[in-house]
Amino acid sequence: MVDRIRRRIRGATPRPVILMYHRIASPAIDPWGLAVTPPHFEEHLDVLRSRTVLSVAELVDRLERGGLPDNAAAITFDDGYVDNLRAAKPRLAAAGMRATIFVTTGTIGQGREYWWDELARAILLHRGRLATELTIAGAPCRIAIDAAETPRTWRAWDAAPTAREASYVAAWRRLRDASADDRDAAMRALAALFDAPPPAPDDRPLTRRELADLAADGWFDVGAHTVTHPALPTLTPAERAGEILESRLACERILNRPVDGFAYPHGAVDPPSCAAVRDGGFHWACSTEHAPVPTRRYNRFALPRLSVADCDGAAFERALQATDA
Repeated sequence: MVDRIRRRIRGATPRPVILMYHRIASPAIDPWGLAVTPPHFEEHLDVLRSRTVLSVAELVDRLERGGLPDNAAAITFDDGYVDNLRAAKPRLAAAGMRATIFVTTGTIGQGREYWWDELARAILLHRGRLATELTIAGAPCRIAIDAAETPRTWRAWDAAPTAREASYVAAWRRLRDASADDRDAAMRALAALFDAPPPAPDDRPLTRRELADLAADGWFDVGAHTVTHPALPTLTPAERAGEILESRLACERILNRPVDGFAYPHGAVDPPSCAAVRDGGFHWACSTEHAPVPTRRYNRFALPRLSVADCDGAAFERALQATDA
């Protein structure tokens, strides 16, 4: 309380931030709050006009050389959704602001949803009742669905209102920690079990051509986000090194330029993962720790980011002000 009063009296000082988005879209269901609607994103960009907006690479360079503005902000997107090209890029260009996208390279051009979106669509949008089991990595995962619909506003970190949502979270956790092969097998079985509406056209990853178009004229830098989006601390050292290095090489092949930045899937990071990213040829990496960027005693391979919610400009500005010193 005393600190807040002092800040009001003397005026708060902004602190550098890296913002984390995933989608600029209005999906039918969004249990992890990954999407910000296009109108809200435009309001966020209006708020950011009062900040010095840099790419993450520029922010890191100025952080290391000294002279990073207190009001610096960088905009990032994780995963590689096609709506980053269709909805985010034109709005960023209109605002004159650059962003960085971290791409899960194994999904490029696959023509289907990310597994977490397919899972949400299958379970949370399934019509009618269902009681079944999904085998994940050789073990059964029970799924129970009653007739109640999942509220569009429900988020997976909140209490599950029915068995449907509890089943979704349990399956998501099991799939997150499964190997890529086991996860793919489970998702093929899932498709045969559920009556779900088809995905929307923007609910898919970028193609190679679309990624090249996204990065073609300077509004987007590209970083790597592994090949199959695993939680890196769960992997063996060889698996971890392969996911990191192959994702960088895949990006570089598509773009024909070096890729220096990385973001940890699920925000899962530990010292061996940081070391593997450094050894994989990256210069810096982003975590999902919700905090402003420290200008001293920072870890260049675990830079914090502020996760951005789907909110209007006023709420977004308050969230930024909450990080001020």
